[in-house]
Amino acid sequence: MDYIGEICPVCQKSFTDDDDIVVCPDCGTPHHRECYKMENRCANAALHGTGEKWKRSKPKENMYKVCPVCRFPNRAVDENCQRCGSVLTDEMTSDPFERREENNGQAQDPFGAYGHEELFDPLKYLGYDPEEDMGGATLKDVSDFVGPSTVYYIPKFKQMKESGIRPTFNVFSLIFPSLFFANRKMWGWAILAAILGIIFNLPANLLLYIEEYPSDIAGFITENKSFIQTMNDVFMIADMGVRALFCLFANWIYFRFAMRSLKKLKRNGAQSTRIKSVGGVKPMNMVYIILIKYGIGIFAVMALYMLFTMLITINDFSTLCLW
Repeated sequence: MDYIGEICPVCQKSFTDDDDIVVCPDCGTPHHRECYKMENRCANAALHGTGEKWKRSKPKENMYKVCPVCRFPNRAVDENCQRCGSVLTDEMTSDPFERREENNGQAQDPFGAYGHEELFDPLKYLGYDPEEDMGGATLKDVSDFVGPSTVYYIPKFKQMKESGIRPTFNVFSLIFPSLFFANRKMWGWAILAAILGIIFNLPANLLLYIEEYPSDIAGFITENKSFIQTMNDVFMIADMGVRALFCLFANWIYFRFAMRSLKKLKRNGAQSTRIKSVGGVKPMNMVYIILIKYGIGIFAVMALYMLFTMLITINDFSTLCLW
């Protein structure tokens, strides 16, 4: 409970942020620690045994009305639950700091099933039940695994789970599919997207960097420029198609990846901290996939050069045999 601005019953001075405050366990009266030690008793000892409690002199702020049906923490001014619509009364109002440990004064959860974290960040679950089963893991587990952008992913995951709808838009995966998957730690999909990107851009790169290739390869590209240009047009269409598929199904792929990972973690008894470390994002992975993509590109060029050299050798050998 916030006691700043309240009056100490012993010294009659207002409490500030810097004050060391102790609270009577019987009636809830706050005192300066030194004042309590000086009196060696509660200033409102007369209230003890009567069932009466200390009352603050100024209105409480940051109050919640806890729904008796779904346990959602609504605003104090709400008359109906924002989640389920149940009628709320003033008796349901609770102060999130009201319950404290007797020995260290730390706030406890006043809303039963919910944890401290989600009570003070009610947008984290967007009004959904954090204990809802998402198909082998709770919505809270999914939220912990997703980490950043929970507000974006949770509604989409619930839609996929409840209606089976798979296509949704993910613009990042349309523009940078390999970076998206790498950032979300889906390495198999990240490498697949990188390989497809290299293949689809190979004809364009052959035409773009023709002057940097050895003369024999440059000559071969020049002689077959029309065919390579046609391949480039086809591959561009294929690249756009694959990107469109990633754009529509990347969220569903991520949902399946998250649920498979969570089921494995839950079988091993993983707690929230472990789930958050395994999931979430890792921007450094985007740097790694760029380096991997560059390496795969170099390998593809070398393989293409070796193939071209082998074809020339076979052609020369065939010509020699004919003579």
